[in-house]
Amino acid sequence: MFSFFVVLAWVRPLPRPRRVKVTAIGVAGTLLVLGAFMLPRVVAPLAASVVRDWLPAALIMLVYWQAGAFFLRIDQHFQDRLERLDERIAGPVLRWIARRRARVWIAWYLELAYLFCYPMIPMSLGALYLLRLARHADHFWTVVLIPTYISYGLVPFLQALPPRMLDEPWLVPLPPTPVRRFNLWILRHGSIHANTFPSAHVAAATAAALVLASLAPWSVALLFAVIAFGIGIATFAGRYHYAADSIIASLTAGVVFLLEMWMRS
Repeated sequence: MFSFFVVLAWVRPLPRPRRVKVTAIGVAGTLLVLGAFMLPRVVAPLAASVVRDWLPAALIMLVYWQAGAFFLRIDQHFQDRLERLDERIAGPVLRWIARRRARVWIAWYLELAYLFCYPMIPMSLGALYLLRLARHADHFWTVVLIPTYISYGLVPFLQALPPRMLDEPWLVPLPPTPVRRFNLWILRHGSIHANTFPSAHVAAATAAALVLASLAPWSVALLFAVIAFGIGIATFAGRYHYAADSIIASLTAGVVFLLEMWMRS
Protein backbone atom coordinates (compact mmCIF):
# COMPACT_ATOMS: atom_id res chain seq x y z
CA MET A 1 0.00 0.00 0.00
CA PHE A 2 2.88 2.35 0.73
CA SER A 3 4.26 1.86 -2.79
CA PHE A 4 0.82 2.39 -4.33
CA PHE A 5 0.47 5.81 -2.74
CA VAL A 6 4.07 6.82 -3.51
CA VAL A 7 3.64 5.97 -7.19
CA LEU A 8 0.24 7.71 -7.27
CA ALA A 9 1.74 10.83 -5.72
CA TRP A 10 4.19 11.15 -8.61
CA VAL A 11 1.76 10.40 -11.45
CA ARG A 12 -1.13 12.59 -10.26
CA PRO A 13 -1.12 16.37 -9.88
CA LEU A 14 -0.26 17.00 -6.23
CA PRO A 15 1.36 19.98 -4.48
CA ARG A 16 5.06 19.36 -3.90
CA PRO A 17 4.87 19.39 -0.06
CA ARG A 18 2.17 16.73 -0.13
CA ARG A 19 4.11 14.66 -2.65
CA VAL A 20 7.14 14.78 -0.39
CA LYS A 21 4.99 13.85 2.62
CA VAL A 22 3.49 10.81 0.86
CA THR A 23 6.93 9.68 -0.28
CA ALA A 24 8.51 10.15 3.16
CA ILE A 25 5.74 8.19 4.87
CA GLY A 26 6.02 5.49 2.21
CA VAL A 27 9.77 5.16 2.72
CA ALA A 28 9.37 5.07 6.51
CA GLY A 29 6.63 2.44 6.30
CA THR A 30 8.60 0.28 3.88
CA LEU A 31 11.68 0.42 6.11
CA LEU A 32 9.58 -0.65 9.10
CA VAL A 33 8.22 -3.62 7.17
CA LEU A 34 11.70 -4.64 5.99
CA GLY A 35 13.01 -4.20 9.52
CA ALA A 36 10.34 -6.54 10.85
CA PHE A 37 11.50 -9.24 8.42
CA MET A 38 15.14 -8.72 9.42
CA LEU A 39 14.38 -8.71 13.16
CA PRO A 40 14.75 -12.50 13.72
CA ARG A 41 18.45 -12.12 12.86
CA VAL A 42 19.11 -9.79 15.79
CA VAL A 43 16.57 -10.71 18.51
CA ALA A 44 14.98 -13.86 19.88
CA PRO A 45 12.39 -15.47 17.57
CA LEU A 46 9.57 -14.95 20.08
CA ALA A 47 10.31 -11.21 20.41
CA ALA A 48 10.53 -10.86 16.63
CA SER A 49 7.20 -12.64 16.24
CA VAL A 50 5.48 -10.34 18.74
CA VAL A 51 6.82 -7.22 16.99
CA ARG A 52 5.71 -8.55 13.63
CA ASP A 53 2.24 -9.32 14.98
CA TRP A 54 1.72 -5.83 16.41
CA LEU A 55 3.50 -3.70 13.80
CA PRO A 56 0.51 -3.52 11.38
CA ALA A 57 -1.46 -1.59 14.03
CA ALA A 58 1.04 1.26 13.61
CA LEU A 59 1.31 0.88 9.84
CA ILE A 60 -2.45 1.44 9.47
CA MET A 61 -2.01 4.99 10.75
CA LEU A 62 0.84 5.70 8.35
CA VAL A 63 -1.29 4.59 5.40
CA TYR A 64 -4.13 6.76 6.73
CA TRP A 65 -1.92 9.85 6.70
CA GLN A 66 -0.67 9.00 3.22
CA ALA A 67 -4.26 8.81 1.98
CA GLY A 68 -5.12 12.14 3.61
CA ALA A 69 -2.45 13.95 1.62
CA PHE A 70 -4.45 13.30 -1.57
CA PHE A 71 -7.56 15.13 -0.38
CA LEU A 72 -7.61 18.29 -2.49
CA ARG A 73 -11.15 19.08 -3.60
CA ILE A 74 -14.68 17.81 -3.01
CA ASP A 75 -16.39 15.68 -5.62
CA GLN A 76 -19.68 17.53 -5.20
CA HIS A 77 -21.75 15.06 -7.23
CA PHE A 78 -20.47 12.12 -5.17
CA GLN A 79 -21.00 13.95 -1.89
CA ASP A 80 -24.53 14.98 -2.86
CA ARG A 81 -25.43 11.37 -3.66
CA LEU A 82 -24.18 10.24 -0.25
CA GLU A 83 -26.23 12.99 1.39
CA ARG A 84 -29.41 12.03 -0.46
CA LEU A 85 -28.97 8.42 0.59
CA ASP A 86 -28.46 9.49 4.18
CA GLU A 87 -31.67 11.48 4.22
CA ARG A 88 -33.46 8.22 3.40
CA ILE A 89 -31.39 5.85 5.56
CA ALA A 90 -29.96 7.82 8.49
CA GLY A 91 -32.89 10.23 8.77
CA PRO A 92 -35.46 7.63 9.90
CA VAL A 93 -32.96 6.06 12.31
CA LEU A 94 -32.22 9.40 13.98
CA ARG A 95 -35.91 10.32 14.17
CA TRP A 96 -36.64 6.95 15.78
CA ILE A 97 -33.91 7.53 18.39
CA ALA A 98 -35.24 11.05 19.08
CA ARG A 99 -38.69 9.62 19.95
CA ARG A 100 -37.33 7.11 22.47
CA ARG A 101 -37.31 7.85 26.19
CA ALA A 102 -33.89 6.23 26.36
CA ARG A 103 -32.51 8.50 23.63
CA VAL A 104 -29.79 9.90 25.90
CA TRP A 105 -28.66 6.40 26.87
CA ILE A 106 -28.71 5.37 23.22
CA ALA A 107 -26.54 8.38 22.40
CA TRP A 108 -24.10 7.40 25.17
CA TYR A 109 -23.88 3.85 23.81
CA LEU A 110 -23.32 4.97 20.23
CA GLU A 111 -20.73 7.59 21.10
CA LEU A 112 -18.87 5.15 23.34
CA ALA A 113 -19.04 2.56 20.57
CA TYR A 114 -17.54 5.04 18.12
CA LEU A 115 -14.78 5.84 20.61
CA PHE A 116 -13.95 2.14 20.66
CA CYS A 117 -13.09 2.23 16.95
CA TYR A 118 -9.59 3.36 18.02
CA PRO A 119 -8.71 0.54 20.46
CA MET A 120 -10.85 -2.07 18.67
CA ILE A 121 -8.02 -3.54 16.60
CA PRO A 122 -5.39 -3.69 19.40
CA MET A 123 -8.06 -5.13 21.70
CA SER A 124 -8.95 -7.81 19.14
CA LEU A 125 -5.34 -8.85 18.63
CA GLY A 126 -4.83 -8.73 22.39
CA ALA A 127 -7.79 -11.08 22.80
CA LEU A 128 -6.13 -13.56 20.44
CA TYR A 129 -2.99 -13.40 22.58
CA LEU A 130 -4.92 -13.86 25.84
CA LEU A 131 -6.79 -16.82 24.35
CA ARG A 132 -3.49 -18.34 23.18
CA LEU A 133 -4.52 -17.91 19.58
CA ALA A 134 -1.63 -15.66 18.53
CA ARG A 135 -0.69 -18.18 15.83
CA HIS A 136 -3.69 -16.82 13.90
CA ALA A 137 -2.28 -13.26 13.78
CA ASP A 138 -1.48 -13.50 10.05
CA HIS A 139 -5.05 -14.60 9.34
CA PHE A 140 -6.34 -11.75 11.51
CA TRP A 141 -4.31 -9.10 9.71
CA THR A 142 -5.15 -10.43 6.24
CA VAL A 143 -8.86 -10.06 6.95
CA VAL A 144 -8.47 -6.67 8.68
CA LEU A 145 -5.97 -4.94 6.42
CA ILE A 146 -7.48 -5.71 3.01
CA PRO A 147 -10.84 -3.92 3.55
CA THR A 148 -9.12 -1.18 5.56
CA TYR A 149 -6.61 -0.47 2.81
CA ILE A 150 -9.36 -0.58 0.18
CA SER A 151 -11.06 2.24 2.10
CA TYR A 152 -7.88 4.31 2.22
CA GLY A 153 -7.00 3.49 -1.37
CA LEU A 154 -10.22 5.10 -2.63
CA VAL A 155 -9.62 8.44 -0.87
CA PRO A 156 -7.73 9.96 -3.85
CA PHE A 157 -10.59 9.05 -6.20
CA LEU A 158 -13.80 9.55 -4.16
CA GLN A 159 -13.42 12.78 -2.21
CA ALA A 160 -16.06 14.16 0.13
CA LEU A 161 -16.27 15.95 3.45
CA PRO A 162 -17.48 14.02 6.52
CA PRO A 163 -21.19 14.74 7.09
CA ARG A 164 -20.48 16.31 10.49
CA MET A 165 -18.96 19.23 8.57
CA LEU A 166 -22.08 19.83 6.47
CA ASP A 167 -25.32 21.73 7.05
CA GLU A 168 -28.03 19.07 6.92
CA PRO A 169 -31.55 20.55 7.14
CA TRP A 170 -33.15 17.13 7.69
CA LEU A 171 -30.85 16.17 10.55
CA VAL A 172 -32.21 15.28 14.00
CA PRO A 173 -28.93 15.04 15.92
CA LEU A 174 -28.20 12.67 18.75
CA PRO A 175 -28.49 14.21 22.23
CA PRO A 176 -25.15 15.82 23.20
CA THR A 177 -22.90 13.90 25.57
CA PRO A 178 -19.39 14.43 26.98
CA VAL A 179 -18.24 11.42 24.95
CA ARG A 180 -19.33 13.13 21.74
CA ARG A 181 -17.34 16.23 22.65
CA PHE A 182 -14.33 13.99 23.22
CA ASN A 183 -14.84 12.20 19.90
CA LEU A 184 -15.03 15.51 18.07
CA TRP A 185 -11.91 16.74 19.86
CA ILE A 186 -10.00 13.65 18.68
CA LEU A 187 -11.18 14.22 15.11
CA ARG A 188 -10.24 17.90 15.16
CA HIS A 189 -6.69 17.06 16.20
CA GLY A 190 -6.06 13.65 14.69
CA SER A 191 -8.10 13.10 11.53
CA ILE A 192 -7.35 13.93 7.91
CA HIS A 193 -10.65 15.89 7.77
CA ALA A 194 -11.79 13.89 4.77
CA ASN A 195 -14.34 11.12 4.37
CA THR A 196 -13.18 7.58 3.67
CA PHE A 197 -15.52 5.57 1.48
CA PRO A 198 -16.09 2.88 2.65
CA SER A 199 -15.49 3.64 6.33
CA ALA A 200 -12.12 2.21 7.35
CA HIS A 201 -13.22 2.14 10.99
CA VAL A 202 -16.26 0.02 10.23
CA ALA A 203 -14.35 -2.21 7.81
CA ALA A 204 -11.60 -2.92 10.35
CA ALA A 205 -13.99 -3.40 13.27
CA THR A 206 -16.28 -5.73 11.31
CA ALA A 207 -13.33 -7.73 9.99
CA ALA A 208 -11.85 -8.11 13.49
CA ALA A 209 -15.20 -9.20 14.93
CA LEU A 210 -15.62 -11.80 12.18
CA VAL A 211 -12.20 -13.28 12.83
CA LEU A 212 -12.93 -13.53 16.55
CA ALA A 213 -16.33 -15.06 15.79
CA SER A 214 -14.53 -17.84 13.92
CA LEU A 215 -11.84 -18.46 16.55
CA ALA A 216 -12.85 -17.26 20.02
CA PRO A 217 -15.38 -18.59 22.57
CA TRP A 218 -18.90 -17.33 22.00
CA SER A 219 -18.81 -14.86 24.91
CA VAL A 220 -15.72 -13.10 23.54
CA ALA A 221 -17.09 -13.21 20.00
CA LEU A 222 -20.38 -11.69 21.17
CA LEU A 223 -18.61 -8.87 23.01
CA PHE A 224 -16.65 -7.81 19.94
CA ALA A 225 -19.70 -8.26 17.71
CA VAL A 226 -21.65 -5.82 19.90
CA ILE A 227 -18.79 -3.31 19.74
CA ALA A 228 -18.49 -3.66 15.96
CA PHE A 229 -22.25 -3.29 15.48
CA GLY A 230 -22.23 -0.17 17.64
CA ILE A 231 -19.37 1.31 15.60
CA GLY A 232 -21.27 0.58 12.38
CA ILE A 233 -24.39 2.43 13.56
CA ALA A 234 -22.54 5.23 15.37
CA THR A 235 -20.50 6.19 12.33
CA PHE A 236 -23.56 7.55 10.53
CA ALA A 237 -25.84 8.27 13.50
CA GLY A 238 -23.17 10.59 14.89
CA ARG A 239 -22.53 11.95 11.37
CA TYR A 240 -18.92 10.83 11.44
CA HIS A 241 -19.58 9.00 8.17
CA TYR A 242 -22.37 8.49 5.67
CA ALA A 243 -24.63 5.46 5.94
CA ALA A 244 -23.28 4.11 2.64
CA ASP A 245 -19.77 4.21 4.11
CA SER A 246 -20.84 1.95 6.95
CA ILE A 247 -22.93 -0.45 4.88
CA ILE A 248 -20.36 -0.97 2.14
CA ALA A 249 -17.54 -1.26 4.67
CA SER A 250 -19.37 -4.08 6.47
CA LEU A 251 -20.08 -5.86 3.19
CA THR A 252 -16.46 -5.49 2.06
CA ALA A 253 -15.16 -6.91 5.32
CA GLY A 254 -17.62 -9.80 5.07
CA VAL A 255 -16.59 -10.65 1.51
CA VAL A 256 -12.87 -10.52 2.38
CA PHE A 257 -13.46 -12.73 5.42
CA LEU A 258 -15.37 -15.33 3.41
CA LEU A 259 -12.81 -15.33 0.60
CA GLU A 260 -9.93 -15.70 3.04
CA MET A 261 -11.69 -18.56 4.81
CA TRP A 262 -12.40 -20.25 1.48
CA MET A 263 -8.74 -19.94 0.44
CA ARG A 264 -7.63 -21.39 3.79
CA SER A 265 -9.97 -24.39 3.56
